[in-house]
Amino acid sequence: MSTRLAGANLSLLTAAILAAGTSLLPVAASAKVGVTSAADGDPRGKPPSEAERVLRVGVDVQANELITTTANDRAHLMFLDGTSLSVGPNAQLTIDKFVYDPATKTGDLAINASKGVFRLVGGKISKTNAITVTTPSSTIGIRGGISIFNVDQKETMSIFVFGISMTVGAGGKVEIVTRPGFQVTTLFGALPGLASAVPPGALGAFLAQLEGSKGGGQSGGGDQAAQNSGFSDSNSGKGSGNTLGDRFGSGPGPRNVNPSNTITNAITQANGIAPTLQPTPDIVSKVNTMQSTVTYSGTMAGLVRDNGRVSFGTGSYNQAWSFGSNTGTTTANFNNSNYSGTTSRTGNYGFNSSLSSTTNPGRNMSMTGAFLPGQGDPTKNQAGVFTVNGPNYQAGGVFAGQKVP
Repeated sequence: MSTRLAGANLSLLTAAILAAGTSLLPVAASAKVGVTSAADGDPRGKPPSEAERVLRVGVDVQANELITTTANDRAHLMFLDGTSLSVGPNAQLTIDKFVYDPATKTGDLAINASKGVFRLVGGKISKTNAITVTTPSSTIGIRGGISIFNVDQKETMSIFVFGISMTVGAGGKVEIVTRPGFQVTTLFGALPGLASAVPPGALGAFLAQLEGSKGGGQSGGGDQAAQNSGFSDSNSGKGSGNTLGDRFGSGPGPRNVNPSNTITNAITQANGIAPTLQPTPDIVSKVNTMQSTVTYSGTMAGLVRDNGRVSFGTGSYNQAWSFGSNTGTTTANFNNSNYSGTTSRTGNYGFNSSLSSTTNPGRNMSMTGAFLPGQGDPTKNQAGVFTVNGPNYQAGGVFAGQKVP
């Protein structure tokens, strides 16, 4: 299942702003950002100011380095934050950006992939900020998880293997996946397709391309299944660095709920941002007579324009809601900024939250959503859309959540 952001009215104004978080320092063009931890054949790297060389085990990987493989080459790269990237044959990619502060375990990683099969296992950066992968047909954000991509000039297939979320954007629209084993295909010049289950055998075929011809090449022992590699615990957001605790979307089970398994759509209308929901009269009646106080927890994802750069942003929110008074309080963390404020009822089934940033003064978030039924509970789920506005900053996207047991 997926949460889909549609509509052409989510334009983000061009802006310039001093980068928030002064402790984050961009890595110099010639600085080490990682290391080649395994190689098969002769994968090659071309740093911006040095000659091309073969990426043998132990060779440093640098910022803005162009990495290429031929039909018999594979490479496994380990970044300084623990993120790992497996590169299959006939591939080409560039490490566009790497920013990492080991003291706070936060940063930014952006990769431009032109062609090939890749597997990315998110490290510490991905626990608080989405890793961005740009392809000829889409821009992908990976939050605390494992994803596989098959890229060429005509289309990109993005597979969500494990973790918090994967977002796929193109043409101003975003497809969000939180259910493991689902994929999104984007054709060049077109909008992202709807998320769908990975066909039988497809995942194994892509993993086979990442296998070294020598059973793992210099790594020894071959390429193991991504979820059993150890990174799924230490790198993919399951650990203490994940603000969602253990509700990161590994499913099934009450502690690993995937909100978008039951919430299918939140749509941006052309005349403003509001979800299109048509609750039946009996559900409205039940909601109007409820007196309980509950807590909702969920995920957020959307587009951000900050300092002239458009990227994906992800985050989480928590809402304490009283059906007796039809009021509540909401806290959110989106794109490394914290927000808090009040929530009030709108209409029969909706709500609106007005939040202010506690880390970036002047930024304000509006969340417009509705309660949705599930598992016999008329208010089990929430879904909606949000916008953020501030000095030289804009963002917009979708959110989905569920009652906390």
